[in-house]
Amino acid sequence: MTITDLKVAERDAFRATADDGLWDLMIASVVAMFSIAPLLSGSLGDFWSSAIFLPVLGAVYLTIRLVRERVIAPRVGVVEYGPRRKKRLRTFGIVLMAVNLIALALGVVAFLTFDSSAVDPVVFPIVLSLIVLAASSLAAWQLEIPRLFLYGILLALGPLFGEWLFRRGLASHHGFPIVFGVAAVVIAVSGLLRFARVTNGNRAGDGPRTAGNGV
Repeated sequence: MTITDLKVAERDAFRATADDGLWDLMIASVVAMFSIAPLLSGSLGDFWSSAIFLPVLGAVYLTIRLVRERVIAPRVGVVEYGPRRKKRLRTFGIVLMAVNLIALALGVVAFLTFDSSAVDPVVFPIVLSLIVLAASSLAAWQLEIPRLFLYGILLALGPLFGEWLFRRGLASHHGFPIVFGVAAVVIAVSGLLRFARVTNGNRAGDGPRTAGNGV
């Protein structure tokens, strides 16, 4: 078996064991928060309208872990990835954390120093779109899952389209409930279809428990 064959085999093993659609559902849950939180801000305030989702997202995460252990693992097995894959995953984690910290820092600086009346509101959706597109592109490249890039395009265009709707009086809250609601549904359906393919294509006990060290 050539090096190329090993890389392809490891990529396929990674997709079979890790790309099961469950993390798509986690992404959809986070996106849904951006859709619902603006509608709650009037009664709960900006802080609590977002903070209320933390236990919900925690419950979704724990459910995903449980389903992966009880449903996915018995069907597809457990893979021991090689140094190349582990390095890509480490690099992805570090860079993604850096992107999130930069986004957080920009948000804090904007909140503390900018007068919203002096800055065109469209600036903030543009910055958010660029950050989302950069993070999703990185994820798609490092994890070799192309649909993550499509999610990034969908989420990057969302704030811009939402602002367009808002300025024409067609939506409230800068259009976030509409655009992020639609994006959350699309991502969730995609994840459920992927999950169905993985579980229907493998019966419990069929998957190998481990698969080599890879490349």
